Order: sequence, then C-alpha cells, then structure tokens
Amino acid sequence: MSFKHSLRLSCLTAIGALWMSVSFGADDVPLSEQYGFKPIEAFKLSQRSANLLTGDLNHDGLTDVLLVDNSKSRLDLLIQRKAAPATRERKAGATDVNVVEDHWRFEHIKLAVDQEVAAVALGDFNGDGRTDIVYFGSPDQLVIRFQPEAGPWTQKQQQRVPDAAPSQWFMAAGDLDSNGLDDLAILGKHETILFMQTAKGVLAEPKKLMNTSDKLGLAQIADLDGDGRNDLCYLAGEGLTRSLGTRLQLADGQLGPEYIFDLERPRAVSLRDIDGKPGHEILAIDSRTGRIKLLNVERRKPAENDLPERLIQFGFGKQGSGRDRDLTAADLDGDGLIDLAVTDPDASRVLIFRQRAGSGLDLGSPFPGLSGVDQIRAADFDGNGKADVVIHSGPEKTLGLSRLDDGRLTFPESLPIEADSIGLELTDLDGDRRPEVVFLAKAKKDKGSEYSLQALKRAANGEWQPHSFGGKTAIPLELKGTPEKLVQGDFTGDERPEFLVFQGTKPPQLFGLSDEGVPTEIVVSGNLGLGAVSPGAISFTTLGERKGVLVAQDNFARFMVLGDNRRWQVAEQFNAGESNSKIVGATTLELDGQPGAEIALVDAGVKKLRVLRRGETGYSQWKEIDIGDFPFKSLKVADFNGDKRDDLLLFGADKFAVLYAGAAAPALKELASFESQLEKIYPTDVLAGDVNGDGKTDLVLTDTRSHFIEVLQYRADTGLKHALYFRVFEQKSFRNEDEAGGDAEPREAQIADVTGDGLPDLLLLIHDRLLLYPQDDGRETK
Repeated sequence: MSFKHSLRLSCLTAIGALWMSVSFGADDVPLSEQYGFKPIEAFKLSQRSANLLTGDLNHDGLTDVLLVDNSKSRLDLLIQRKAAPATRERKAGATDVNVVEDHWRFEHIKLAVDQEVAAVALGDFNGDGRTDIVYFGSPDQLVIRFQPEAGPWTQKQQQRVPDAAPSQWFMAAGDLDSNGLDDLAILGKHETILFMQTAKGVLAEPKKLMNTSDKLGLAQIADLDGDGRNDLCYLAGEGLTRSLGTRLQLADGQLGPEYIFDLERPRAVSLRDIDGKPGHEILAIDSRTGRIKLLNVERRKPAENDLPERLIQFGFGKQGSGRDRDLTAADLDGDGLIDLAVTDPDASRVLIFRQRAGSGLDLGSPFPGLSGVDQIRAADFDGNGKADVVIHSGPEKTLGLSRLDDGRLTFPESLPIEADSIGLELTDLDGDRRPEVVFLAKAKKDKGSEYSLQALKRAANGEWQPHSFGGKTAIPLELKGTPEKLVQGDFTGDERPEFLVFQGTKPPQLFGLSDEGVPTEIVVSGNLGLGAVSPGAISFTTLGERKGVLVAQDNFARFMVLGDNRRWQVAEQFNAGESNSKIVGATTLELDGQPGAEIALVDAGVKKLRVLRRGETGYSQWKEIDIGDFPFKSLKVADFNGDKRDDLLLFGADKFAVLYAGAAAPALKELASFESQLEKIYPTDVLAGDVNGDGKTDLVLTDTRSHFIEVLQYRADTGLKHALYFRVFEQKSFRNEDEAGGDAEPREAQIADVTGDGLPDLLLLIHDRLLLYPQDDGRETK
C-alpha cells in the first residue's frame, strides 16, 4: 500500500468519527443526537471497484456485499462473518508500516470473469431460493452465475445479447409479471430486452419492447403506483433532455407503454419505500438546483370531460431513422377497434399496434416488408370488415398490399403498375363506396420528367385493373415543382375527393374531380394561401358547418376555406399568445363533451400541447400539456381505446404519443423537498434506510465536491429536515473549489445491515476502499 493511501485512510478514520449537527433556525430542533455510527471499518479493494450491491450470497440469512473489479477481471464477494475468526491470515508482502489491515467483518471471495463487466444485478434465476449473480460482459455477453448449495460458483448460463450498448446500471432484476419469479430487464440500444422467468429456472426467449429513445439508463424495478405490481423505471435522454420514464405493469402481467414524468434533468433517482404505504417513492436530485425531491406516483382519473396530465408514449426502436416514416389508422383485424400501422423504412418492416378493448394500443409488433417504405394507407377493399394495408416503396418502385392474417401481417404482394410511383392515397373515385388506389406516376420526358395521376381498382374477381378517368387511365398534371407527397381531403364540401400535391419549398397544388371524374387543377387566387407547408402542418376538418383545412404556421393556426370564387379565405385564426411559440401541427376534436369542437395546437417552441375551446367571446386556452422534445411529423384523431371518445395521436420520427381523453394517467405528487445549507457541495446520490433504528426511513445524501455525508429525517407532517452531517475525508486540491469534477468521491453508496444486528449500516465506496459505518444502537458496549 502506498503512503498516499495510508494518509487517506488516516484522514477517513479521524474525520469520519466527527458527527456534526447544525441549527438552521431558532425553531429547528437538532436531531444529531438521535443518530450515530460506530468506528469505521475499512476494506481494501481497487480504484476501479464499482457496482456496489448487497444481498445474501451464501444463503446464511446475512447480508453480503458484491462489487465488480475490472482491473483484476473478477467479482468481489464480501461474505459477512458472524464473528471474528480465531486466526487471521496476513496478506503476503504486507510489511509496510503504513498498511492498514482489513477488518475481520468480511470473508473475501473472488470470482474470475472473462469479459469487462459493465453491469451487474442480483436475483433468483433458477427458483431455488438462493440469490444468483447476473452480469453483462462487454460487448454482448449476458452471464448468470448460480449460487451453489455449497462450494465454488461453477454453474453458469451464458448467451449473446446483441445491440445492448452496455453501461453501468442499464439492467435490473425483479418480478415484472407478478408470477413470483425474478425476471431481467436490459435497456438496449434500440429496444428494452426482457428475459422473463416463466417457471422456476426457465427463462423464456427474450421479449423486446421498442424504445422511445436510444439514451436509456439507470434501470430500476419497483412498484411505483402502489397496485402491488412491479414496474420498470429508467432515465430517458441525456443532459438537458434527461427525464424520468416508466412502464407500468398492467393487470395481465405485461408492461405497458411509456410514461414520461414532469421531472426534468434529474441528477440521480432512487426508488424506495419511504412512508410504509403501498408503492415506492421517488428520490431525486434536481441537477439545476441540487435540491432533493421526494415524490410518489398516483393514478389520477380526470374529472368528467377533463383531460389527463400526460401523454402515453410508444417507441419505434432505432432512433434517427424516421425521416421518411409514415403511419395510418384503421381496423386491421375486424374487431371494430382502430389499430395503427407504422412504416420502418430503414429496417424494411411495418409495425402494427393493435388496439385492445378497454386498454388502448398495444406495444407493437414488427413484420417484414419492403425496403424504404415511405407511405402507408389502409382501407377495406372487399367489404369483410378488415382493412388491407397498401404501402409505397420508392427504392423498390413498388406499391404493395398486405393484410393481417392470424395475427401476422402478410408480406406485401406487388400491385400491377408499370410506371414509377411517388404518392399514394386510397379514396372512392367513382362513388361505388369502394376505395381505389390513387398514385402519382413518373415518366421521362425530354431531359426532365412528367407526372400523371393514375389509379387501380379492385374488380369483383379480386383482380386489380387500371381505373378509368373519363376514358383515360393516366391524367397528366402540370406541376410547378418535383412532387413529394400526395394527400387527399375534401376542401369544397362537394363530397368529391380533392388532392394536394406537395412539392418541397413550393406551395402545394390542389386538384379535384370534374363532373366526368377527371382530375383537374383547382387554380386558386389571392395572396392568402396555404404557403409552403409540410403535409403534417395541415389537417382537413370541419369547423362549425364549414369544411376546410387547419394550417399550422409560425405562432398561430388558421382555418382556411375555399370560397366560391376559388380564393382561400381565413375563417378563423388561433394564436398561441407567446413570442417563442412555434405551432407545427393543429386539428379539431371533441374532448370536453360540450357542443363544439376543441382546437389542439402542437407548440414545439414551448414544448406544449395547447387545447383551446370556445367560450362566449371565442376560443381561448383550456388546457396545456407538456410534450417535451417531441420530434413531430403529423397527428391523427380517432378512438384509440374503445371508449367512443376522440383521442389525439402525435406522430413523430422515432415515436408516437397518445392523449387518451378521460383516461386515468399516472402523475407525480411532491411529498417534500430539501435544499442543503452546506456550502460548496455537489449532491450526487440520495439513499434511503433506517439509519437510527427508530423504525422510520431516513435519507442519506452523498456529496462529491466537499465529500460530505448528510442525513435527513423525513416525517409526513414536517417533511425533510437536516439531522447531521460529517465529512468523509479531507483533501488538498489545486482545482477550483466550485467545480464538481476532480476527486468525485464517494462514488457509490449503499444502506444495508451488513453487521448482523438488524440495524441498517452505511457503506461507502471511496478510492480503493470500502468503508463501513456500522449503525450505533445507542447502547454502551463493555
């Protein structure tokens, strides 16, 4: 041992014995005399020791300690002894006078590993009642080491888990399906991977849940909402976009979609039962203020005709690949409920989210398809009550048709088209109440290209035939630019379909059908027009008795109608009312049960969903719901949970979110907050445990700037109060004292009874030492 290490330990021992209390006001009662620790016990480990966990690792009923030491390619098991051994083995070469011998408390068992260990968890994975060790070895190896009845840890199970992006605490163990057996959750790069223990010792094939972010971490399993079922909790995003996410376990034992709570940029999050009531509380450190927050999750059923506080999020897996993604909503399985189909162009697949009666959309299932699918639509072509799916693939120059058959989406069969297709829509062109497949066709002309509108009709025998537009199968369109998308709607109210052709930075051109069913351009005049908007910025809707289009522009949305003189008129304008607003989407829907539709504005500038409703003096803001950094593309209105009410779906590049009108949604409730009055501290973690033996849970705060430990007492009636603090070690440093970096110690901590007296103790991992602060029961020992 070096002299430097010896000096550090001397400081730890001398200073750690000094307990300090402070009085922060005349009315505060010092609590330090209710807390105390016995002399520190130190154990030599490694500078790279990490992943501090506690559990019974030899089934003797006592709590042991587990750490990872990647510098020596091993796991360190510190097995608690009931008493000091009769003789103590002196370490080889331990002749330095500065060496401080390890305390007798633990027997050190070393388990060799073959990979760099990124994360570790504890659980019973073979149903024998003993705690096993599961760790993830970089880059892709999942290893379970089963605890033996006696002797060495030789039995293990190993398998490859690709696309995991391993990091510390990216996996957690616990019962996630309420069958009484431990399961394993891994926060993968694109998907959350679940290894469910379906029977004792039987781990099913991994189940994958598509992530809403590729930056998930700090996995924890606990009952958050107090329903007796464990939920999965994690941090989503990083830096300024970090937030708290959770998937609540449903009544059927499945994990549900993702909720993102209004807890932005937490520096640390722990889940612990603080108040003894059902459900774990959330302990968080706000990275902006350093304040400690104590919160719980409660399910709030909105008042009648009110709205929930949060949207539910569904992921598509791989992030950053959604520029050309598209979706459609229709009843795909014939159960009378609206389902969702989403393209995944880069992965050559289609994602199907089926609606479950009474609960809403499921988490989605992927099915193989054509590559580069950038547009998707669905309609019932044969009248069997099930919508078929039609897709457009630019790279494969194909229109394809699929259907949901026995729960699986069939691989697309190509439709008989000869030209390169660009846009795609499904609409009834001839009034027979059966949709046709309408598309833009591209053909070479001189040195450029020409475009025509074509369609396919399904005959009674099931064959696809070209649709006739007044005797012609292709109608040339005079376009002002290069078409990118074809969108169908009804602007004029004549019950005939109209089409908008979007052309990049140019305003979209409008085409309708003549009395003979031939597409012709509807030439509009006047300065007020749709502008160079994206398809997602418009919504075809009816407001009052008028049909028109709601257009999102800058910090407002306009409801525009096409007058008899073929001039665009602004019938209504809805202002956001804030200078930094940026309205990217707008629509109408019925939310409050009162006559008249509400207006929903997606405000990317302030990251809010604004809901306006009509009052005596016009429309004004009714509700405001946080949406965070949502990568908005478009929106849809439909009944997505079968309650016969409008729901709102926001579609993004990498995920979608649903506002289920009137549905109960979890929300955070702040129970207490605390801001330390210690100077020059940087709180990094907050722990929970009964550290004074009074039967009530306390909080312990770790600080890595001045190396303080601060103990807080919590009572429901008084909140969080300072009890005592002490400095773990002193250290001279040439760095700026206001910086949080440098010697960031203690780097990990745990509260557990590792002395066998029934009292939780404090464990700190600092430098190359594990420090144990045994709880003092207040009784003198002779």
